Amino acid sequence: MKILHVAHFFYPCLSAGGVVNASYQIALKESMDNDVKVITSDSCKERLKFPDGRYDVDVDGIKVDYFKNLSNRFKLATMLDTPLSAPFKIRKDIKNYEIVHIHEHRQTLAIFASHFARKNNIPYIVQAHGSVLPFFQKEGLKNLFDKVFGFRILHNASCVFALTEVEKEQYLKMGVEEERIEIVPLGINLVEYEDLPAFGRFRSKFNIEDDEKLILFVGRIHEIKGLDLLMDSFNDLINGLRDDAKDEKIKLAIVGPDDGYLSRLEEKIKDYSLEEKVIITGPLYNEEKQEALVDCDLFVMPSRYESFTTSGLEAMACSKPLVLTKNNHIHDWVDGNVGLACDDDKDSLREAIQAVLFDKNLSRTFGENGKKLVVEKYNWDIINNQILEIYRKFL
Repeated sequence: MKILHVAHFFYPCLSAGGVVNASYQIALKESMDNDVKVITSDSCKERLKFPDGRYDVDVDGIKVDYFKNLSNRFKLATMLDTPLSAPFKIRKDIKNYEIVHIHEHRQTLAIFASHFARKNNIPYIVQAHGSVLPFFQKEGLKNLFDKVFGFRILHNASCVFALTEVEKEQYLKMGVEEERIEIVPLGINLVEYEDLPAFGRFRSKFNIEDDEKLILFVGRIHEIKGLDLLMDSFNDLINGLRDDAKDEKIKLAIVGPDDGYLSRLEEKIKDYSLEEKVIITGPLYNEEKQEALVDCDLFVMPSRYESFTTSGLEAMACSKPLVLTKNNHIHDWVDGNVGLACDDDKDSLREAIQAVLFDKNLSRTFGENGKKLVVEKYNWDIINNQILEIYRKFL
């Protein structure tokens, strides 16, 4: 099969969030038995460099074209690319592919790819990755984009991928017919979790004792991730331990790149005098991130909005229990199965953290259930087969 992927950020720009990892993993799996190409931009926190040329770059066996943006700063501010050469190259090259897979539709490359796909009668898929509705940030710009381009991109798609039933409902609100919506979750690459790092490496690097409880957050340091709520709850947890837990030592590690919220987070830590209890590592990837997951006792994701939690799946692959807010679309199958889901308030989050952190049997059960679930359902081998079967419907 000849498959073209369209993504406005792509590997190695892991700081752009989980969509980069998802699009990379899908393309990687597909490239094993198919002719796969990715078109993307050179944007990242710092513009990507290509000393040997930016077209047909080999990324672990995936062919990638990195279009040069006129302004990286404009891209980061608006999420819109300015790739002057893209329309001409896409118009010429798109005829070589049987199906187009667009990752996030509110982007310039999606405009070009969807337009030329329609002109050449090539089916295309849209996978919004949690950004179906125009809310939380840049709402005005998103609404304007939808009126000019977004609705057309969605409505002309052969199919759209929803991560969850909640996202399916969002597509329906955007006017997409139900028969064109497929539920396709995210996953992890099980091969990457076959040989995990030994316990203690992360703790050793950041002076965390083996007997200290470690709560872990992994994600972008952004307002939407609910880190202010986490800090409020963690402060209450530290200062209000039950009598039978007074001697417990607890630390919180925050792993991820700054996405505009770090200074406010550091102020809150200082206000609570938690400098000795909270560790901010910056972004960690691959084995270093696994070291953090292996060494934690609990993974927490207190987001104000989250369509899926790839880092949560990674924690499950390391047999770790989860705590997340009900703002996360996956809370229905997490709660009581692989962790606890709580309300979006500090007391509910504190109670959930406390319930899992101090109950070894419950924590062990959640961890075992989570590991089993990613093996049976949330891994890229299974999901890739599902995606390929959907592609074939339109060929």
